[in-house]
Amino acid sequence: MIAPHVPEWLGQAYAPARFAPGCYRVEPLGHCFVWVAANELPLRDELVAFLVARSGRALDEFGRWVAGRRPIEWVLSMLEYLAMSATTREELLWRFGKAEDPEVEARRQRILEVLLEASPQVQERLIEKGIQKGIEKGIQKGIDEGRLEEARAALRRVLARRQIELSPGDDACIEACVELKTLERWHDQAITAASASEALQ
Repeated sequence: MIAPHVPEWLGQAYAPARFAPGCYRVEPLGHCFVWVAANELPLRDELVAFLVARSGRALDEFGRWVAGRRPIEWVLSMLEYLAMSATTREELLWRFGKAEDPEVEARRQRILEVLLEASPQVQERLIEKGIQKGIEKGIQKGIDEGRLEEARAALRRVLARRQIELSPGDDACIEACVELKTLERWHDQAITAASASEALQ
């Protein structure tokens, strides 16, 4: 028998005898069997078939340990079927970022395609997330561009009120500036500058 640990009822009823790490001999009514407590087993390659029965923190520990010892397909199956913590699951998935080897990367891309085809709900969620992120980026970009336009207009107004003419080159320089801090600095300098070139330093 294999389970994450020795259940309390078994310990009380049959007093299992530990004969190796995680291995207990149980002898009910003249019959003998071995109970394997997977959470107590050492992390060793030859014990992987038993270690998958772990639970809780011991399972998370096993997942991190085994991820570097098995192919990506094996690890993805493990993540699909074993109840690890969400933190450990995400940590292990992040390990499979873009690979430097083109063959490995091609295999990973194919696995991802198959997983997405098998789970339309996940595919829809990813699309929705992508659209949402795109909208948020678009809104932020619009806000940033609006601030830049406002700062350019304020700078030009100060120069115009001070009757400082802008050459086509100076005007192009203001239009090309995409740093809000620079435009604000030029605005402050334009209040006392004697010329456009002095204001736009």
